[in-house]
Parts: sequence; structure tokens; C-alpha cells
Amino acid sequence: MQKYIIFDLDGTLIDSMPVWRNTGRRYLETHHIPVPENLMSILKKQTLPQTAEFFRTELGATQSVEEICNEVISYVAEQYANHIPLKENVKAYLEKEKQNGTKMCILTASEAGYIHLALERLDILQYFDFVTTCTDMGVGKENPEVFRLVVEKLGGNLENTVVFEDAYYAMKSAKALGLQVYAIADASAMRETDKIKEIADFYIHDYQELL
Repeated sequence: MQKYIIFDLDGTLIDSMPVWRNTGRRYLETHHIPVPENLMSILKKQTLPQTAEFFRTELGATQSVEEICNEVISYVAEQYANHIPLKENVKAYLEKEKQNGTKMCILTASEAGYIHLALERLDILQYFDFVTTCTDMGVGKENPEVFRLVVEKLGGNLENTVVFEDAYYAMKSAKALGLQVYAIADASAMRETDKIKEIADFYIHDYQELL
């Protein structure tokens, strides 16, 4: 049977969550805004414009959404272009699935303008039929609808499509739609490990486990 995989990007294929943890904190500290203790768990669920709006409405940032996004992107783009690594054994797994005829795509809450810098540098674009963002799809991963739309775009169905994720809220949406979920362990999601293990079909520490 033909197999289809929808991959998350940050924390699933690439080890970028430390950058995001530092980026949000870095912005707030630069502008002398107190940093919430649960900042990472909040930002993980948001697109960049949503984060900028959160900084404005909830934390008191005075810049416009556009100004906040531009400042964050200038820092993040440099990290994606030059520093963020693949997670261990990702490329070997992608190669294996490609050889098996699996159709694969990326669905990410990050923005196209900087993620492609990493995908090109890390030389993994050739494995995917397409790369799309929640902004492109017009709906976030908190809504199962985004997964339905991407399954349809990829050409699969609920029975033959698997979602690879590291974030509990996204897994919850995928499972609500009836998709199989492979959870990828990531330090940014440690607080939710028990919930993740409960909801996911498989819990993977390293892609070596799938080779």
C-alpha cells in the first residue's frame, strides 16, 4: 500500500527549538520586557505574527506586529541559514522512505522566508513533494482541518498517512482527524512527555529506531 508522511519541521526534522527558545527570550530581554516562565510552551503553538501579537497584547511590547516580526526574522534567518542542524539520522530515514516510494511533505508553523534557508543548506528538499506552512494553509495546527487539507494535497487518505510531530497540541489535532502519529522526542516538549506518549501511536527518540 502506498504510504504518505506529513512531517513537522522544527523539533521533528531539525533541531531548531533551542533557537526559538532563545529568540523569544532574546527579543523580550532586549526590549526590557519580563519573560514568562512558560514562554516556550506558548510560542510553540503560534506562528510568528501570532507571537508578535502576543508580545504586544499580553506582554506590553510597543513595536508593531510587522516591526517585531522583522526583528525576529533577521535573527532567525541567520540561524536557519548557517547553524541549525538536522536531528540525528533524519537524512538516512528520508532516503529510506524515498527509496520505498513514500510520498512526503512538510507542514510547519514557521514561515517560508527562513525555513528554506535551512532545507537547502541541509540538502533535504529533494525528499518532499512540497513544503507548506500554516500561514499558506490559512489555518494552524490547533485545528484538525489543516491536516485534512494537507492529506488531500499530498494525495493520501486517513488510513495511509502518518504524521511525524514533536508538539502535543498538533498530535492531538492529527489524532482527532484519525491519523496515525509518530512522536519525535524533543527537549522543548519534555513537560508534556507523558501526554505525548499516551496519545501517540509510536514515540521515537532517534530516527535510527526506524531504520
